[in-house]
Amino acid sequence: MIFMLRNLVKLCPKSWFILNKNVHSVIPNLVIPTISLEECIWKNIEKWHSRTALICAETNRRYTYLEVYNKTNSLAHFLYNFDKLNKSDTIASILPNLPENAIIYLGAIEAGFKISCINPSLTPDEMGRQLIQADTKMVFTTSEAYKNVFHATQLSKLQIPIIVLKVKEETQLPNETIDFNDTLRHVHKVRLNLRKNHEDTIMILFSSGTTGYPKAVEITNKNVVSNLLQLSTLDFNAFVPADEFHQEVVPIVAPMYHVLGIMVLLLKGLLNGCKLVTIPKFTLKLFLNTLEQHKASVLYGAPPIIHLLLSNEHVKQSHLASLKTIVSGAAPLKAVDVTKLLDKLNGRVNVLQGYGLTEITAVSHLQTPSIENGIKPGGIGLLVPGTEAKILSPDGEELGANKTGELILRGPQVVKGYYNNEQATKESFSSDGWFKTGDLGHYDEDDHFFITDRIKDLIKVKGYQVAPGELEELMRHHPDIADVAVIGVSHDKFGEVPKAFVVPKHDSKITSTDIQEYVNNRVVNYKRLVGGVVFIESVPKSPAGKILKKELKHL
Repeated sequence: MIFMLRNLVKLCPKSWFILNKNVHSVIPNLVIPTISLEECIWKNIEKWHSRTALICAETNRRYTYLEVYNKTNSLAHFLYNFDKLNKSDTIASILPNLPENAIIYLGAIEAGFKISCINPSLTPDEMGRQLIQADTKMVFTTSEAYKNVFHATQLSKLQIPIIVLKVKEETQLPNETIDFNDTLRHVHKVRLNLRKNHEDTIMILFSSGTTGYPKAVEITNKNVVSNLLQLSTLDFNAFVPADEFHQEVVPIVAPMYHVLGIMVLLLKGLLNGCKLVTIPKFTLKLFLNTLEQHKASVLYGAPPIIHLLLSNEHVKQSHLASLKTIVSGAAPLKAVDVTKLLDKLNGRVNVLQGYGLTEITAVSHLQTPSIENGIKPGGIGLLVPGTEAKILSPDGEELGANKTGELILRGPQVVKGYYNNEQATKESFSSDGWFKTGDLGHYDEDDHFFITDRIKDLIKVKGYQVAPGELEELMRHHPDIADVAVIGVSHDKFGEVPKAFVVPKHDSKITSTDIQEYVNNRVVNYKRLVGGVVFIESVPKSPAGKILKKELKHL
């Protein structure tokens, strides 16, 4: 039976929380060993060292588990001995989904460095800002992205080494770069085996905020190992671990600079001996060919992927024939869409939903078919092992079942905070380990959770999170804009899109087209003002200065 603590206990005045109505996982206590990430990932290497670990869907380039293990060691030694790097420096990865990402991430972490994953589609301005935020001392990128990355380092005035993966072998690299292949040339029989603290930061990923630019999230070794093991317990593992007769085949559609891609697919996939098929750039043809030709057994995807499977005329039963499990994340999936998908697949596939955030390393909730009431239409599932939750009213009262409030979470996967941003950390993380998600939701009598709205006002465009505050900050720099507010509006194709409400400066002749061009030239495509621009006399605000975005929705 799911354990629920409902005692009404008064907490100290400085606490966020007035009453104690914690909801615990069905597995409230999960022992997390004090091991490094590399020890966790490679603990079963002997079982499947000859199996294929990673394949590029585009080029068919592939690596066995033993090859990834050895190349990771070679890169770790190269980085450890590189004279321009110091202990705990940050190494940035600005890469599409490639098999080599695994070698770079694990090699950097094994050598004692932090890995920061940055979206390669960002503009040089956006890249440069994130390189500075993460205190970057080295960058890995591809020959295709090199020009933008180099421009980003110039804009941010960073003179740092750039290691380049050749997209095509015949590509000539600029003289000032390092060829990725050169970092792997030396074979080392002994691993570094560095002493590490469980609380050391090993990853910096970027999370969209509601004000200003994306924040750098500081993720520790303990966070990563904990969430991987939480998601690999019997009841919450969407992957069946490999053995001599079986190996899951998993396409990596979600970008690896996002927690879904790096944590839930890449690292958890390696931990469970999966065959991982990386998709560098999404196209319908490549995606469907990957499902069919590689006989994909588990598919993780945002709702746009689910909608594609449901409605695109090019999707045939042959593409879906091998699938056993589909997990939707990154944005809510409507219950009606789950029903349609089950009907299309004749009920033979488990369709699950989960919930996660960068600030909880990856996942806090997941639906599971192996626990009674573990799957409910429109729900996000049960708490994963070792996790607890509360639902808070606006005045901080802890609410019981079937009452809506803000979801807050605590567990070993809750991150350290925001890198070099003490104020933002204090606003979202309590001293006793709770994280305020900013999402509204409730739990029912079976402790199954449901998300009903977003306090943070994040705009979900094709599964990507777009922070209104980032776009507002950008537009405030325009000389003809006095004030601005951005909201998300519904869009048939993309789910939501940004729409701007602009107060022009007096006597300005700026047009909506001028503003759209100004923004669209400075941001990645999914952040563009597809919802349009509306001119208003003033932005509605509360006495405290908070933008009243609900009022904007009616303008």
